[in-house]
Amino acid sequence: MNPVIGILTCGMKDKQHYVPDSYVTAIRLSGGLPILIPVFPPDWDVTGILSLCDGFLLPGGGDFTPLLFDENPLPGIGETNLELDVFQIHFAEEILKLRKPLLGICRGMQLINLAAGGTIYQDLSLQPGTPFLHTQTSQNRSDVSHQVFIEKESLLHTITGDSLYTNSFHHQSIHLTGENVIACAHTSDGTVEAIELIGHPFAVGVQWHPEAMFFHSSAMRKLFSCFVRKALQLARSPQ
Repeated sequence: MNPVIGILTCGMKDKQHYVPDSYVTAIRLSGGLPILIPVFPPDWDVTGILSLCDGFLLPGGGDFTPLLFDENPLPGIGETNLELDVFQIHFAEEILKLRKPLLGICRGMQLINLAAGGTIYQDLSLQPGTPFLHTQTSQNRSDVSHQVFIEKESLLHTITGDSLYTNSFHHQSIHLTGENVIACAHTSDGTVEAIELIGHPFAVGVQWHPEAMFFHSSAMRKLFSCFVRKALQLARSPQ
């Protein structure tokens, strides 16, 4: 049986929940059964959805409301959605309690960190040093933009090796890491490009978009397949 992978939707446009098909396709071709999880009202009991899924994919999206991590809006912040942010952070907190396999992508990586009590830079211009451009302008989202260096003792390193060339579509980044969160990959300018949770079966966040490189990179396909495989393994394990 294929493991059920819940994919959070990225938000709403014109009263329609949406998520790019590339996420769904990557999960499906990696052996998972994708289901979409919409934005629920604050009083909605999400226990049923949490128990239904064997793993969770947290996708990319817009900026986070700074007030949710005790900051005022600073220059460089983009469009935010408080309802979406509140739901997704709460939902991610519940996922972490369950210790089910979890893959965060771009905003989804930052979401894992916020759910664990960490913070983010509202804009890369607020990060120490001189960050280079992390929002590429190439015509194809599958094009590589920069190199990422992976920490040798990390789970991600067992999947991808020492380094990767990745795409890049973000202007926010990890600041303070949350409880049990470690930064396990960086670019040459010091920007955190991946995180993991210590002692978790599989909780990985990446700042790039592997779903957009799925058909062009064996490393990106391996990342998805390892995630789905771990979800299947734990789903079959005695509770």
